[in-house]
Amino acid sequence: MKTHYKKQVAVVHSSADTLAAAVKATDSVLERKHTLLLRPLELLLDEPHVFSGWLSLNKAHVKFDGDTVVWAKNPIDILDDTYHYLNMDFRADLPAAECIWKHDNEVLQLALAFYRDLEKRLGITDYQQLVALIDQDTPQGDFSADEWAQVQAAHLGYQAGMEVMGALPKMARDALFYDIKVNEDLTVSIPQRLHDETLQGQMTKVLVPPPATKADELVAVCGGMFYGREAPGLPLYVEEGTHINAGDTIYIVEVMKMFNKIQAPFACTVDKVLIDNMDGAIVKQGQPLFKVTPDEKVEEVNPAEEARHRAARTEELLRGLI
Repeated sequence: MKTHYKKQVAVVHSSADTLAAAVKATDSVLERKHTLLLRPLELLLDEPHVFSGWLSLNKAHVKFDGDTVVWAKNPIDILDDTYHYLNMDFRADLPAAECIWKHDNEVLQLALAFYRDLEKRLGITDYQQLVALIDQDTPQGDFSADEWAQVQAAHLGYQAGMEVMGALPKMARDALFYDIKVNEDLTVSIPQRLHDETLQGQMTKVLVPPPATKADELVAVCGGMFYGREAPGLPLYVEEGTHINAGDTIYIVEVMKMFNKIQAPFACTVDKVLIDNMDGAIVKQGQPLFKVTPDEKVEEVNPAEEARHRAARTEELLRGLI
């Protein structure tokens, strides 16, 4: 993003004397807004259900012109609404982790005050109309030429970096999220493709990832007396070939007269029982009990390849925005 702004600044400032100062000022603005922008975005992307709510609330404010996101509402106001939606409005009595940071709130409030004053003086509240006026070289309203130059500079500064907000609705468009609609009778119209069971399984794994593991063994969670069945004469919890789901009881361990049922941490198939006595053997913490094949196997991901994939996807989302 900084590279993009440097190119824009270079077009405007042909003089080397002013170019260096302008680039430095632009970098400073982007650094100043780094956490202001990225903290709420990270919180939205960490919680798919929260993110979907945000997308629904802001659907009416977004239009697409190819890959370009056109905001019907000022992105500064969208950002302010986002902090409120996340219940992160500034409060001095809250821990910093639970609200917008003080220095970020100061920037946000200055931006909001600037646009409210500008709307009042120009008599315009529609954001796209306001932007069209700001782009005019001729001073608008009762502004002098010097004041108008300051207005344009302030607008550029406050909007710098706001393009990243457009990546969110682009994600929704690419995922066809907006195909899900609420009907007039408040029923939800779900596209037929979302009823595909294979796709549902894939989506479930993304929304609620299974506890994938490299482990091919289940070990004793603690030391004590091991029992493979609930009572003498009853079937064993686990035998070779048994398929177990996450949360299924797989054995009991007695510690100080307390009988504790131990659940499987992940879904797997038992390939081999590694303990001979299933009815009262003493085991140590970490001792292998069962050889298993997990249902979900971890695929080794090359960190460099993952980083390249993330960078490519980010660049794709920002294409047309900056």
